[in-house]
Amino acid sequence: MAQVLVRDLDDSLVARLKVMAKAEKVSLEQKFRDMAAREATELEARFEAVSRRSREQTRGSPLDSTALIREDRDR
Repeated sequence: MAQVLVRDLDDSLVARLKVMAKAEKVSLEQKFRDMAAREATELEARFEAVSRRSREQTRGSPLDSTALIREDRDR
């Protein structure tokens, strides 16, 4: 497993995270792992949602880009 060292965290932030971790009955280290995993998952979900909306907006578009691509390649 990989390790990450985070430097220069604000002391008050670390104190708040320790309180949160204690309330959840997990270590501070586990709290960071959980937060990182949740952030990565949420980022992927947001990307998928944006991609889905983009596909829906362009679905059935009458635009045929073949001529534009040919014109660009012929330059």
